[in-house]
Amino acid sequence: MQPMPVSAPVGRGGRAPRRGRGESGLTLLELIVALSIFAILAGGITLLVDSGLSLARNNRNRSIAAHLASQEMDAVRRSDFTTLPIGMTTSTVSVDGVGYTVNRNAEWVDNTSTSAACDSASSVPQVLRISVNVSWPDMRGIPPARSATMLSPPVGSYDPNSGHVAVQVRDRDAAPLGGVPVRVQGGTVDTTITTTDEFGARPGCAFFAFLPAGTYTVTLGLTGYVDRQGMASPSQTAGVSVGQVSSVAFDYDAAATLQLAITGEAGGSPVTDLPLNLANTALLPTGVRSDSGTGLARTIGDLFPFADGYQVWAGSCADADPEGQDSGGTAYWPGAVRATAFSTTPGGTTAGDVVLPTIEISFSELGLPGGSDDVIAVHASDAGCSAGETWTVATFTDPSGVALASLPYGTWELQVPGHSPSGSWPTVVVSPLNASPTSVSVVVQ
Repeated sequence: MQPMPVSAPVGRGGRAPRRGRGESGLTLLELIVALSIFAILAGGITLLVDSGLSLARNNRNRSIAAHLASQEMDAVRRSDFTTLPIGMTTSTVSVDGVGYTVNRNAEWVDNTSTSAACDSASSVPQVLRISVNVSWPDMRGIPPARSATMLSPPVGSYDPNSGHVAVQVRDRDAAPLGGVPVRVQGGTVDTTITTTDEFGARPGCAFFAFLPAGTYTVTLGLTGYVDRQGMASPSQTAGVSVGQVSSVAFDYDAAATLQLAITGEAGGSPVTDLPLNLANTALLPTGVRSDSGTGLARTIGDLFPFADGYQVWAGSCADADPEGQDSGGTAYWPGAVRATAFSTTPGGTTAGDVVLPTIEISFSELGLPGGSDDVIAVHASDAGCSAGETWTVATFTDPSGVALASLPYGTWELQVPGHSPSGSWPTVVVSPLNASPTSVSVVVQ
């Protein structure tokens, strides 16, 4: 006999009973939630592992840096005192593929103080303070390894009947600037010291001790840096007296650059080769610096990065300046102001437009046409342009036409060389107070 088939149990109403929830597997929503939790946990574990590895790596780097600082200090103690370079010196050491920067500061200080001799015009340098700091890439907030000591010069090392020069170098924000080579020349002396970094007793200082009495020239020289007047190698004179400190100060920072385009309002064609004027009250002696470049695109470098930037306008005559004054101190354009200054940053480049006002020139030639005709704008001489200015502003090939020309502010007489005017040559006043282009008619015979 064959066994009878066993049928599934039948529930009430003739339907098979449903399986319990625990037997039905994962739904899509449950799967997504599970994967999300796994991703969060995996990410946290990864960050934890990375943080641990980074901490271990930085601890190792700091240990190596501390060892290098100790080595540098041992080298200092073994050196002949008179051969130790004053100021900041920098070297690089590679250990297991990591580059460590070793900065050493050597500064003269009073033996009763840890402040540098740069701090006082009457302090006498008595001991040499040596500080070493070692840094490495990607320090993640860990301070550099540091070490410091004091060294007394051997008796008779220096002439007590001598004086000293203290040079302080600051950036545009008046913060001490380290790493700047400073050269002192005079008589038989020609020596260079690099200003101390932020770990020195007096950051940004170069102290020249025990110089014979006399007059010395102090010069800075760091590639890419300029002083407030745009000088890459500024210099000052220092007089040295016995037992005294002669103090010299410089403002010095990475040079800024302006990339300017000369354009015309309302579609006007600007005059090419115009001089540009850059204004800042710190520029000596007048607060204005001129650039006599060519073309409509100008790159002006070697600029001190003043925090308040530079105001710029075109044209060399005095009334080209919206705030210009005549020789009697009367404003050419009462109430007018210069355009907003272009900002500058140390070592940075700022782009912008120098916009010239536009005049509309209507040209007519009476009689038979004689080829192309140039219209020139002539400005009389004044305190800013002793020889005046003359620019070609438009060229007409037909006996009549209209052109939009852009000129600096000022009073201009329009002429056409080779022709006589019908009446007199017209004069146009290009004012910073006018909001729309000025129209002028030029009629020639």
